[in-house]
Amino acid sequence: MKKALVIDDDRNILITLEVYLEDKGLEVSTASSGAQGLELFQKEKPDLVLLDMKLPDRDGLEVLKEIIATGIKAQVLMITAYASIETAVSAVKMGAFDYLPKPFVPGQLDLVLERFKRFNTLEMEVATLKGIFSEGGILTRNRKMRRILQTARQAAESNAIILISGESGTGKGLLARLIHDWSPRAEGPFVTVDCAGLQENLLESDLFGHIKGAFTGALRDKIGKLKLAEGGTVFLDEVSEIAPSIQGKLLRFLQHREFERLGDPKPQCVDVRVIAATNRDLEELVRDGAFREDLYFRINVLEIFLPALRERPEDIALLAEYFLKRSGRMNAKVMQRIAPDTLQYLQEYPWHGNIRELINVIERGVIMAHEAELRINDLPPNIANYKIATISSAQLQNLADIEKGHIQNVILNTNSLEEAAKVLGIDPATLWRKRKKYHME
Repeated sequence: MKKALVIDDDRNILITLEVYLEDKGLEVSTASSGAQGLELFQKEKPDLVLLDMKLPDRDGLEVLKEIIATGIKAQVLMITAYASIETAVSAVKMGAFDYLPKPFVPGQLDLVLERFKRFNTLEMEVATLKGIFSEGGILTRNRKMRRILQTARQAAESNAIILISGESGTGKGLLARLIHDWSPRAEGPFVTVDCAGLQENLLESDLFGHIKGAFTGALRDKIGKLKLAEGGTVFLDEVSEIAPSIQGKLLRFLQHREFERLGDPKPQCVDVRVIAATNRDLEELVRDGAFREDLYFRINVLEIFLPALRERPEDIALLAEYFLKRSGRMNAKVMQRIAPDTLQYLQEYPWHGNIRELINVIERGVIMAHEAELRINDLPPNIANYKIATISSAQLQNLADIEKGHIQNVILNTNSLEEAAKVLGIDPATLWRKRKKYHME
Protein backbone atom coordinates (compact mmCIF):
# COMPACT_ATOMS: atom_id res chain seq x y z
CA MET A 1 0.00 0.00 0.00
CA LYS A 2 1.31 3.47 -0.90
CA LYS A 3 1.64 6.09 1.84
CA ALA A 4 0.44 9.70 1.76
CA LEU A 5 1.06 12.62 4.10
CA VAL A 6 -1.18 15.69 4.24
CA ILE A 7 0.28 18.87 5.81
CA ASP A 8 -2.32 21.62 6.23
CA ASP A 9 -3.55 23.77 9.12
CA ASP A 10 -7.17 23.66 7.90
CA ARG A 11 -8.84 20.84 9.83
CA ASN A 12 -11.64 20.48 7.24
CA ILE A 13 -9.10 19.99 4.45
CA LEU A 14 -7.17 17.45 6.55
CA ILE A 15 -10.30 15.39 7.15
CA THR A 16 -11.49 15.69 3.52
CA LEU A 17 -8.16 14.63 2.05
CA GLU A 18 -7.66 11.85 4.59
CA VAL A 19 -11.05 10.29 3.75
CA TYR A 20 -10.51 10.74 0.00
CA LEU A 21 -7.01 9.26 -0.07
CA GLU A 22 -7.91 6.33 2.19
CA ASP A 23 -10.82 5.59 -0.13
CA LYS A 24 -8.25 5.42 -2.96
CA GLY A 25 -6.31 2.76 -1.06
CA LEU A 26 -3.53 4.90 0.44
CA GLU A 27 -2.31 4.81 4.03
CA VAL A 28 -2.68 8.42 5.24
CA SER A 29 -0.96 10.50 7.93
CA THR A 30 -1.87 14.13 8.69
CA ALA A 31 -0.07 17.11 10.21
CA SER A 32 -1.25 20.63 11.00
CA SER A 33 2.16 22.35 11.03
CA GLY A 34 5.42 22.31 9.11
CA ALA A 35 7.43 20.96 12.04
CA GLN A 36 4.98 18.13 12.67
CA GLY A 37 4.84 17.40 8.96
CA LEU A 38 8.63 17.12 8.62
CA GLU A 39 8.77 14.84 11.66
CA LEU A 40 6.11 12.55 10.17
CA PHE A 41 7.81 12.68 6.76
CA GLN A 42 11.09 11.40 8.23
CA LYS A 43 9.26 8.70 10.18
CA GLU A 44 6.73 7.49 7.59
CA LYS A 45 8.64 8.18 4.33
CA PRO A 46 5.44 8.65 2.30
CA ASP A 47 5.24 8.28 -1.46
CA LEU A 48 2.97 11.32 -1.83
CA VAL A 49 2.89 14.57 0.19
CA LEU A 50 0.10 17.13 -0.06
CA LEU A 51 1.62 20.31 1.34
CA ASP A 52 -0.14 23.60 2.03
CA MET A 53 1.71 26.70 0.88
CA LYS A 54 0.83 28.64 4.04
CA LEU A 55 1.40 27.01 7.42
CA PRO A 56 1.21 28.52 10.92
CA ASP A 57 4.89 27.98 11.77
CA ARG A 58 6.67 28.29 8.41
CA ASP A 59 6.34 28.82 4.70
CA GLY A 60 5.42 25.80 2.58
CA LEU A 61 8.38 26.40 0.26
CA GLU A 62 10.74 26.07 3.24
CA VAL A 63 9.13 22.73 4.14
CA LEU A 64 9.42 21.61 0.49
CA LYS A 65 13.12 22.48 0.49
CA GLU A 66 13.71 20.45 3.67
CA ILE A 67 11.77 17.49 2.25
CA ILE A 68 13.95 17.53 -0.87
CA ALA A 69 17.11 17.86 1.25
CA THR A 70 16.36 14.59 3.09
CA GLY A 71 16.94 12.61 -0.09
CA ILE A 72 13.85 10.53 0.67
CA LYS A 73 12.04 9.92 -2.59
CA ALA A 74 8.51 11.37 -2.56
CA GLN A 75 6.23 13.35 -4.85
CA VAL A 76 5.05 16.65 -3.33
CA LEU A 77 1.74 18.23 -4.34
CA MET A 78 1.44 21.87 -3.25
CA ILE A 79 -1.95 23.14 -2.04
CA THR A 80 -2.37 26.86 -2.68
CA ALA A 81 -4.91 29.66 -2.85
CA TYR A 82 -5.56 31.19 -6.28
CA ALA A 83 -3.72 34.34 -5.21
CA SER A 84 -0.43 32.44 -4.88
CA ILE A 85 -0.41 30.46 -8.13
CA GLU A 86 2.84 32.15 -9.15
CA THR A 87 4.49 30.88 -5.96
CA ALA A 88 3.11 27.40 -6.63
CA VAL A 89 4.76 27.43 -10.06
CA SER A 90 8.04 28.32 -8.34
CA ALA A 91 7.51 25.30 -6.08
CA VAL A 92 7.17 23.06 -9.15
CA LYS A 93 10.48 24.45 -10.45
CA MET A 94 12.04 23.58 -7.08
CA GLY A 95 10.92 19.98 -7.43
CA ALA A 96 7.24 19.74 -6.45
CA PHE A 97 5.23 17.27 -8.54
CA ASP A 98 2.25 19.59 -9.13
CA TYR A 99 -0.02 22.10 -7.38
CA LEU A 100 -3.68 22.10 -6.44
CA PRO A 101 -5.55 25.44 -6.08
CA LYS A 102 -8.10 26.04 -3.31
CA PRO A 103 -11.00 25.48 -3.35
CA PHE A 104 -10.79 22.14 -5.16
CA VAL A 105 -13.32 19.48 -6.11
CA PRO A 106 -13.01 15.66 -6.17
CA GLY A 107 -12.55 15.66 -9.95
CA GLN A 108 -9.35 17.73 -9.63
CA LEU A 109 -8.02 15.34 -7.00
CA ASP A 110 -8.80 12.40 -9.28
CA LEU A 111 -6.78 13.94 -12.12
CA VAL A 112 -3.78 14.72 -9.90
CA LEU A 113 -3.79 11.25 -8.33
CA GLU A 114 -3.99 9.62 -11.76
CA ARG A 115 -0.99 11.67 -12.95
CA PHE A 116 0.88 10.62 -9.80
CA LYS A 117 0.22 6.93 -10.51
CA ARG A 118 1.21 7.24 -14.19
CA PHE A 119 4.36 9.14 -13.28
CA ASN A 120 5.45 6.51 -10.75
CA THR A 121 4.79 3.68 -13.21
CA LEU A 122 6.73 5.42 -15.97
CA GLU A 123 9.62 6.24 -13.64
CA MET A 124 9.89 2.60 -12.58
CA GLU A 125 9.81 1.42 -16.21
CA VAL A 126 12.54 3.86 -17.25
CA ALA A 127 14.73 2.87 -14.30
CA THR A 128 14.29 -0.81 -15.14
CA LEU A 129 15.18 -0.26 -18.81
CA LYS A 130 18.33 1.64 -17.80
CA GLY A 131 19.31 -1.04 -15.28
CA ILE A 132 19.16 1.48 -12.44
CA PHE A 133 18.35 0.67 -8.83
CA SER A 134 16.75 3.62 -7.05
CA GLU A 135 15.29 3.27 -3.58
CA GLY A 136 15.79 4.73 -0.12
CA GLY A 137 18.28 7.33 -1.34
CA ILE A 138 20.52 4.69 -2.98
CA LEU A 139 21.04 5.10 -6.72
CA THR A 140 23.19 2.74 -8.81
CA ARG A 141 23.52 0.96 -12.13
CA ASN A 142 26.68 -0.90 -11.05
CA ARG A 143 26.16 -4.68 -11.30
CA LYS A 144 28.18 -5.51 -8.21
CA MET A 145 26.29 -2.91 -6.22
CA ARG A 146 22.94 -4.28 -7.40
CA ARG A 147 23.98 -7.79 -6.29
CA ILE A 148 24.93 -6.36 -2.89
CA LEU A 149 21.49 -4.77 -2.61
CA GLN A 150 19.84 -8.07 -3.52
CA THR A 151 21.80 -9.71 -0.70
CA ALA A 152 20.73 -6.94 1.67
CA ARG A 153 17.06 -7.35 0.73
CA GLN A 154 17.27 -11.09 1.37
CA ALA A 155 19.05 -10.54 4.69
CA ALA A 156 16.43 -7.97 5.74
CA GLU A 157 13.83 -10.72 6.08
CA SER A 158 15.82 -12.34 8.89
CA ASN A 159 16.65 -11.17 12.40
CA ALA A 160 20.36 -11.76 11.90
CA ILE A 161 22.89 -9.13 12.99
CA ILE A 162 24.29 -7.40 9.91
CA LEU A 163 27.71 -5.74 9.68
CA ILE A 164 28.02 -3.12 6.91
CA SER A 165 31.61 -2.24 6.08
CA GLY A 166 33.16 0.19 3.65
CA GLU A 167 34.94 3.52 3.44
CA SER A 168 33.45 6.69 4.91
CA GLY A 169 30.81 8.24 2.70
CA THR A 170 29.81 5.09 0.82
CA GLY A 171 26.24 5.10 2.16
CA LYS A 172 26.36 2.65 5.07
CA GLY A 173 23.71 4.58 7.00
CA LEU A 174 21.41 4.69 3.97
CA LEU A 175 21.75 0.95 3.46
CA ALA A 176 21.07 0.27 7.14
CA ARG A 177 17.86 2.30 6.92
CA LEU A 178 16.86 0.54 3.70
CA ILE A 179 17.36 -2.88 5.31
CA HIS A 180 15.11 -1.75 8.16
CA ASP A 181 12.46 -0.56 5.68
CA TRP A 182 12.60 -3.90 3.86
CA SER A 183 12.35 -5.90 7.07
CA PRO A 184 9.28 -7.13 9.01
CA ARG A 185 10.25 -4.46 11.58
CA ALA A 186 9.64 -1.58 9.16
CA GLU A 187 6.76 -0.22 11.26
CA GLY A 188 9.01 -0.08 14.34
CA PRO A 189 11.57 2.65 15.16
CA PHE A 190 14.97 3.01 13.50
CA VAL A 191 17.41 4.37 16.08
CA THR A 192 21.01 5.39 15.35
CA VAL A 193 23.82 5.25 17.90
CA ASP A 194 26.88 7.34 16.94
CA CYS A 195 29.62 5.22 18.49
CA ALA A 196 32.39 7.62 17.38
CA GLY A 197 30.75 10.90 18.37
CA LEU A 198 30.43 10.41 22.13
CA GLN A 199 32.89 10.00 24.99
CA GLU A 200 33.03 6.60 26.66
CA ASN A 201 30.73 7.38 29.62
CA LEU A 202 28.27 9.30 27.45
CA LEU A 203 28.12 6.49 24.89
CA GLU A 204 27.34 3.94 27.59
CA SER A 205 24.50 6.12 28.88
CA ASP A 206 23.26 6.80 25.33
CA LEU A 207 23.20 3.10 24.54
CA PHE A 208 21.92 1.55 27.78
CA GLY A 209 20.39 4.51 29.63
CA HIS A 210 20.85 5.48 33.29
CA ILE A 211 18.91 6.24 36.43
CA LYS A 212 18.94 9.50 38.36
CA GLY A 213 22.13 9.87 40.42
CA ALA A 214 24.05 7.17 38.52
CA PHE A 215 26.88 9.66 37.96
CA THR A 216 27.60 13.36 38.36
CA GLY A 217 25.17 15.25 36.18
CA ALA A 218 22.58 12.45 35.99
CA LEU A 219 19.70 14.62 37.17
CA ARG A 220 16.93 12.36 35.89
CA ASP A 221 16.35 8.87 34.52
CA LYS A 222 17.25 8.36 30.88
CA ILE A 223 15.97 5.69 28.51
CA GLY A 224 18.79 4.26 26.41
CA LYS A 225 18.59 3.89 22.65
CA LEU A 226 18.38 0.10 22.88
CA LYS A 227 15.10 0.52 24.73
CA LEU A 228 13.93 3.28 22.38
CA ALA A 229 14.42 0.88 19.46
CA GLU A 230 12.03 -1.70 20.96
CA GLY A 231 10.34 -3.62 18.15
CA GLY A 232 12.53 -1.99 15.52
CA THR A 233 16.19 -1.64 14.58
CA VAL A 234 19.19 -0.13 16.35
CA PHE A 235 22.02 1.02 14.05
CA LEU A 236 25.48 1.06 15.66
CA ASP A 237 27.36 3.49 13.43
CA GLU A 238 31.18 3.14 13.53
CA VAL A 239 30.97 0.21 15.95
CA SER A 240 34.78 -0.10 15.82
CA GLU A 241 35.06 3.01 18.03
CA ILE A 242 33.30 1.47 21.04
CA ALA A 243 35.61 1.44 24.07
CA PRO A 244 36.73 -1.98 25.38
CA SER A 245 34.84 -1.41 28.66
CA ILE A 246 31.56 -1.08 26.74
CA GLN A 247 32.32 -3.89 24.28
CA GLY A 248 31.78 -6.48 27.01
CA LYS A 249 28.36 -5.08 27.90
CA LEU A 250 27.38 -4.95 24.24
CA LEU A 251 28.46 -8.57 23.80
CA ARG A 252 26.30 -9.62 26.74
CA PHE A 253 23.32 -7.84 25.22
CA LEU A 254 23.84 -9.48 21.82
CA GLN A 255 24.07 -12.91 23.42
CA HIS A 256 21.24 -12.67 25.94
CA ARG A 257 19.17 -9.68 24.73
CA GLU A 258 19.36 -8.08 28.14
CA PHE A 259 21.30 -5.16 29.63
CA GLU A 260 21.51 -2.97 32.72
CA ARG A 261 21.12 0.80 32.87
CA LEU A 262 23.90 2.72 34.59
CA GLY A 263 23.20 2.70 38.32
CA ASP A 264 20.44 0.10 38.03
CA PRO A 265 21.30 -3.57 38.75
CA LYS A 266 17.94 -4.78 37.43
CA PRO A 267 18.34 -6.41 33.97
CA GLN A 268 16.14 -5.16 31.15
CA CYS A 269 15.15 -7.14 28.07
CA VAL A 270 14.43 -5.62 24.68
CA ASP A 271 13.46 -6.94 21.25
CA VAL A 272 15.54 -5.15 18.61
CA ARG A 273 17.35 -5.97 15.39
CA VAL A 274 21.01 -4.88 15.35
CA ILE A 275 22.83 -3.47 12.33
CA ALA A 276 26.42 -2.29 12.78
CA ALA A 277 28.71 -0.35 10.47
CA THR A 278 32.43 0.32 10.31
CA ASN A 279 34.96 1.96 8.00
CA ARG A 280 37.86 0.12 9.64
CA ASP A 281 39.26 -3.40 9.36
CA LEU A 282 37.83 -5.14 12.42
CA GLU A 283 40.04 -8.20 11.96
CA GLU A 284 43.10 -5.97 12.18
CA LEU A 285 41.69 -4.28 15.30
CA VAL A 286 41.14 -7.73 16.82
CA ARG A 287 44.77 -8.65 16.12
CA ASP A 288 45.89 -5.36 17.69
CA GLY A 289 43.78 -6.03 20.80
CA ALA A 290 41.58 -2.97 20.24
CA PHE A 291 38.41 -4.94 19.53
CA ARG A 292 37.16 -8.08 21.26
CA GLU A 293 37.38 -11.18 19.11
CA ASP A 294 34.19 -12.68 20.57
CA LEU A 295 32.29 -9.45 19.87
CA TYR A 296 33.64 -9.40 16.31
CA PHE A 297 32.37 -12.92 15.67
CA ARG A 298 29.02 -12.01 17.22
CA ILE A 299 28.37 -8.96 15.04
CA ASN A 300 29.84 -10.47 11.89
CA VAL A 301 27.01 -12.95 11.28
CA LEU A 302 26.44 -11.47 7.84
CA GLU A 303 28.81 -8.86 6.40
CA ILE A 304 27.84 -6.55 3.54
CA PHE A 305 30.69 -4.58 2.00
CA LEU A 306 29.93 -1.34 0.15
CA PRO A 307 32.49 -0.56 -2.59
CA ALA A 308 34.11 2.84 -2.89
CA LEU A 309 32.68 5.24 -5.46
CA ARG A 310 35.87 5.02 -7.56
CA GLU A 311 35.11 1.29 -7.94
CA ARG A 312 31.66 2.18 -9.37
CA PRO A 313 32.73 4.45 -12.28
CA GLU A 314 29.42 4.06 -14.13
CA ASP A 315 27.64 5.53 -11.09
CA ILE A 316 29.63 8.79 -10.92
CA ALA A 317 27.80 10.48 -13.81
CA LEU A 318 24.46 9.06 -12.68
CA LEU A 319 24.87 10.37 -9.13
CA ALA A 320 26.39 13.68 -10.22
CA GLU A 321 23.41 14.45 -12.46
CA TYR A 322 20.99 13.44 -9.72
CA PHE A 323 22.69 15.65 -7.12
CA LEU A 324 22.88 18.49 -9.64
CA LYS A 325 19.09 18.51 -10.01
CA ARG A 326 18.54 18.08 -6.28
CA SER A 327 20.96 20.87 -5.33
CA GLY A 328 19.39 23.11 -7.96
CA ARG A 329 15.96 22.61 -6.41
CA MET A 330 17.30 23.12 -2.88
CA ASN A 331 19.01 26.38 -3.87
CA ALA A 332 16.20 27.60 -6.16
CA LYS A 333 18.44 27.48 -9.26
CA VAL A 334 17.64 25.90 -12.61
CA MET A 335 20.50 23.51 -13.48
CA GLN A 336 20.12 21.67 -16.78
CA ARG A 337 23.25 19.60 -17.12
CA ILE A 338 26.95 19.09 -16.39
CA ALA A 339 29.32 20.17 -19.18
CA PRO A 340 31.01 17.15 -20.86
CA ASP A 341 34.57 18.18 -19.87
CA THR A 342 33.40 18.80 -16.31
CA LEU A 343 31.81 15.36 -16.18
CA GLN A 344 35.10 13.89 -17.41
CA TYR A 345 36.90 15.59 -14.52
CA LEU A 346 34.39 14.18 -12.06
CA GLN A 347 34.82 10.67 -13.44
CA GLU A 348 38.62 10.81 -13.21
CA TYR A 349 38.76 12.18 -9.68
CA PRO A 350 39.44 9.42 -7.03
CA TRP A 351 36.69 10.49 -4.56
CA HIS A 352 38.36 9.50 -1.31
CA GLY A 353 35.34 10.95 0.50
CA ASN A 354 33.06 8.89 -1.76
CA ILE A 355 29.40 9.87 -2.28
CA ARG A 356 29.42 12.33 0.61
CA GLU A 357 32.28 14.23 -1.05
CA LEU A 358 30.51 14.16 -4.42
CA ILE A 359 27.35 15.65 -2.87
CA ASN A 360 29.34 18.51 -1.33
CA VAL A 361 31.26 19.21 -4.55
CA ILE A 362 28.10 19.33 -6.66
CA GLU A 363 26.26 21.54 -4.18
CA ARG A 364 29.19 23.95 -4.05
CA GLY A 365 29.29 23.96 -7.85
CA VAL A 366 25.57 24.72 -8.09
CA ILE A 367 25.92 27.64 -5.67
CA MET A 368 28.87 29.08 -7.62
CA ALA A 369 27.44 28.46 -11.10
CA HIS A 370 26.46 31.49 -13.19
CA GLU A 371 24.73 29.45 -15.88
CA ALA A 372 22.39 26.44 -16.10
CA GLU A 373 25.37 24.26 -17.06
CA LEU A 374 27.86 23.18 -14.40
CA ARG A 375 31.39 24.01 -15.58
CA ILE A 376 34.90 23.19 -14.37
CA ASN A 377 35.43 26.67 -12.93
CA ASP A 378 32.40 26.14 -10.67
CA LEU A 379 34.11 23.22 -8.93
CA PRO A 380 36.40 23.47 -5.90
CA PRO A 381 40.10 23.98 -6.80
CA ASN A 382 41.13 20.48 -5.72
CA ILE A 383 38.72 19.04 -8.30
CA ALA A 384 39.23 21.60 -11.06
CA ASN A 385 43.04 21.27 -10.86
CA TYR A 386 43.20 17.54 -10.21
CA LYS A 387 44.17 16.43 -13.73
CA ILE A 388 46.92 19.06 -14.02
CA ALA A 389 48.26 18.29 -10.57
CA THR A 390 48.38 14.53 -11.05
CA ILE A 391 49.03 14.04 -14.77
CA SER A 392 52.49 12.59 -14.08
CA SER A 393 51.79 11.08 -10.67
CA ALA A 394 49.75 7.95 -11.39
CA GLN A 395 52.21 6.07 -9.20
CA LEU A 396 50.97 7.96 -6.13
CA GLN A 397 48.67 5.22 -4.86
CA ASN A 398 48.39 4.01 -1.32
CA LEU A 399 50.03 0.69 -0.49
CA ALA A 400 46.75 -1.17 -0.02
CA ASP A 401 45.54 -0.22 -3.53
CA ILE A 402 48.83 -1.35 -5.06
CA GLU A 403 48.71 -4.68 -3.20
CA LYS A 404 45.08 -5.26 -4.15
CA GLY A 405 45.73 -4.48 -7.82
CA HIS A 406 48.78 -6.77 -7.94
CA ILE A 407 46.93 -9.67 -6.30
CA GLN A 408 44.03 -9.27 -8.74
CA ASN A 409 46.44 -9.25 -11.69
CA VAL A 410 48.23 -12.40 -10.52
CA ILE A 411 44.94 -14.26 -9.92
CA LEU A 412 43.73 -13.33 -13.42
CA ASN A 413 46.93 -14.66 -14.99
CA THR A 414 47.22 -17.97 -13.12
CA ASN A 415 45.18 -21.15 -13.30
CA SER A 416 44.34 -21.56 -9.61
CA LEU A 417 44.51 -19.82 -6.27
CA GLU A 418 47.27 -22.23 -5.22
CA GLU A 419 49.35 -21.20 -8.22
CA ALA A 420 48.59 -17.52 -7.53
CA ALA A 421 49.77 -17.91 -3.91
CA LYS A 422 52.99 -19.52 -5.14
CA VAL A 423 53.66 -16.68 -7.60
CA LEU A 424 52.97 -14.11 -4.88
CA GLY A 425 55.29 -15.92 -2.48
CA ILE A 426 52.65 -16.41 0.21
CA ASP A 427 50.78 -19.45 1.52
CA PRO A 428 47.16 -20.09 0.35
CA ALA A 429 45.75 -19.17 3.79
CA THR A 430 47.39 -15.74 3.60
CA LEU A 431 46.01 -15.26 0.09
CA TRP A 432 42.54 -16.19 1.34
CA ARG A 433 42.79 -13.58 4.13
CA LYS A 434 43.95 -10.90 1.70
CA ARG A 435 41.14 -11.70 -0.74
CA LYS A 436 38.68 -11.39 2.15
CA LYS A 437 40.29 -8.14 3.28
CA TYR A 438 39.99 -6.58 -0.18
CA HIS A 439 36.56 -8.13 -0.84
CA MET A 440 37.68 -9.96 -3.97
CA GLU A 441 35.12 -12.29 -5.49
